[in-house]
Amino acid sequence: MTNKTFTLATRTLHWLVGITMLSLIVVGIYMANFEVWALYDIHKSLGVLALLLILPRVMYRLIQGFPTPNNSHKTWEQKLSQLMHWALLIGTVLMPISGMLYSGFGGYGVDIFGFSLVSENLVGDGIEPYNESVFMISKTAHWIIGYCLSAAIVFHVAGALKHHFIDKDDTLNRMTGKV
Repeated sequence: MTNKTFTLATRTLHWLVGITMLSLIVVGIYMANFEVWALYDIHKSLGVLALLLILPRVMYRLIQGFPTPNNSHKTWEQKLSQLMHWALLIGTVLMPISGMLYSGFGGYGVDIFGFSLVSENLVGDGIEPYNESVFMISKTAHWIIGYCLSAAIVFHVAGALKHHFIDKDDTLNRMTGKV
């Protein structure tokens, strides 16, 4: 990766993880606000599978380092960019992990399209948490991380659009492969 171009691996992992996480967040918010629990199993399965994209991206990013900022960016923009990149990286890891802990310790099980990684904890006519404390902490964490990650995504997209349309620099073009 140079100052002008991003590798195909960087661009591919960026867009796959970004679209996956954004989709899961939108579905999660929709599910929770409108109580559309029919989407729950799909949401959980895709959330677990998202780790197959997220973990390689994190390893790649940690090995390759973060993108070199455009030289025309102000110091505060570079620092904010670093903060946002860390927030996005950490959020994309913690989101599916907190969801798995929430579902698993809550007794709901963790499945990938019917293949059970952690079975449900059926007791009588209902589901009982395996560990109430971990369940409540991870449920709260999943909610908070979801909204924080959503805000980081909004800032990330807003920054890219600002650089593209207002500053007219190559920041967005670098990630679309047009540079």
